[in-house]
Amino acid sequence: MKPIFKTLSLITMMLAPAAAHAGGLFVPLGGVLNTGRAGAGVVSTRDPNAIAYNPALIALTEGHQILVDLTWGMMQFDYQRAPQTEPNGAVSTYEKVSNKAPGITIPQILFTTDFGTDQFGLGVGLFPPMAAPVRFPEDGPQRYAIIDMANTLAFTTEIAFAWRPHPRVAIGAGIQNVTFVFKGTGISSTYFGVLAGAEDPDMDSVITINAADYFTPSANFGIWAEPVDGFELGASFQLFSDLQSKDGTFKAALPNHYVYQRSQLKGSKMDITMSLPWSVKFGVRYRHGDIFDVELDAWYSGWSRHKNIKIYPHDVWLVSNALVDDVHVGNFTIERNFKDVWGISIGSDWNIIPKTLTVRAGFMYESGAAKDDYYSVFTYDNHKFSPTIGLSYTIGFARLDFAFAHVHQLPKKVSNGKFKQYNLVYPEKAHATNNGEYKLFYDFIGVGVNFML
Repeated sequence: MKPIFKTLSLITMMLAPAAAHAGGLFVPLGGVLNTGRAGAGVVSTRDPNAIAYNPALIALTEGHQILVDLTWGMMQFDYQRAPQTEPNGAVSTYEKVSNKAPGITIPQILFTTDFGTDQFGLGVGLFPPMAAPVRFPEDGPQRYAIIDMANTLAFTTEIAFAWRPHPRVAIGAGIQNVTFVFKGTGISSTYFGVLAGAEDPDMDSVITINAADYFTPSANFGIWAEPVDGFELGASFQLFSDLQSKDGTFKAALPNHYVYQRSQLKGSKMDITMSLPWSVKFGVRYRHGDIFDVELDAWYSGWSRHKNIKIYPHDVWLVSNALVDDVHVGNFTIERNFKDVWGISIGSDWNIIPKTLTVRAGFMYESGAAKDDYYSVFTYDNHKFSPTIGLSYTIGFARLDFAFAHVHQLPKKVSNGKFKQYNLVYPEKAHATNNGEYKLFYDFIGVGVNFML
C-alpha cells in the first residue's frame, strides 16, 4: 500500500494550487460521479462524496476509500449593454463584451472508512463549489460592476461522522471550515458633478481588493432510511456561513483627469463581510436489484441571506486634489439582493456489466437567485437546466469515473436596472449601468478515481 499513499500525497500537493482558481456563483453539482447523475446523490451515494451530499451515507460506505477527482469548468458569458440616453439628449451605444477567463480545474480529495464495521463511518475531505471565473475588458461597458474575479478562491474542508444504529437507518453530521479568498478588480468613478461625465474614462479609478477569511465554521447533517427493500429516503441540511475578512488590502489606480494629477491615496487596509446560504435537500430512490436505480432529489437554498458584500476601508483618504477637497473613502456596499432558490434533479445508474461498467444520466433544474433589478456581470444567476451523462469502470481496487454536464441558463433582459456604478467621490451622482441582455452557459467535464482499499 505504501506506493499508493505516496502517489496520493503527490496528488494532494498538485491539487492545492489548482483550487485557487475556483470562484464565482455556485452550480448545484459536485463530484464527478454525482455530476453524471445531475447531482441526484442525497440517497444513493456510497463513496466519499457522501461527505458533502449527506454525511449519514458515510455509514453505508465499505472499507477504506480515497477519492480524487478533477472537473474542468468553463463559462460562456455575453453581455450587450442597452443604449443609454445622456442628459444632453445624445444616445450612447456599447459593444458586446464576453467572459475572457479561461477554463479552470476544480479538484476534490476525500477519504472515508467504515472502521471494519457495519455501524460506523468517518469521512474527511476538501471540496470547492462547482463554479467558473469571470474576466471582462477593463474598458468595457460592464466595468463598473466587475472586471476580474478569476482568481477568487473558495473551498470547504470537513470531518464527518456517521452511525447506523439499525440496518435500515443511518444518521451523520460533519464539522466544516469554509475558506474564502476574495480577489476582485473593478472600476469606481471619481466624477464629482462637473468637468466630465459620470462615465468619463478619465474619471475612472481601477480598484483592486484582496481579502481572505481562512476560518469560517459551518456544519452539515444527514439522515437515511430504507423502509422496505429497494426503496430509500434521505435528507441533508447544510448550515449557513458568514465570511468576515480582516485587514485585507485596498488599492486604487488614480484617475487620468487633471483634477487628480497630484492626488495621493492614503491608507490601504479594509475589512469585508458577506453571507452564504443554508440549504436543505430531500431525496427518494428506487433500486431494482443490482441492475439500475433512479433517484429524485429536491432542495431549497436560503440565498436571500446574501444581500450584499460590505467593504470597510481603514482610514483611507484621497488627498491633494486640485479642485476637490480631500475625500474620505467611506464604507461602501456592493448590492446583491439575492432571493431564495429551489431545484430538483433526477438521476439514474445502469449497471451494464455488474461491478465493472456503469453508465448514468440525469437532468437538473434550479431557479435563479439574482433579482432582475440587480442582475449584472457580477450578480448573475437565472433559471438553470442541465442534462448530464457519466460512466464508471472498475478495475481491481480502483473505480474510474467520467462525467459531462451542460448547464444552460436562461437569457436575461434588464430594462429597469438598479445596480449602480461605484462612485467614491460623489455617490449621489452614481447611476445604474446594468441594463441590457445577458446570455451564459457552463460546461463541466470531470474525471476521477476512487481507490477502494
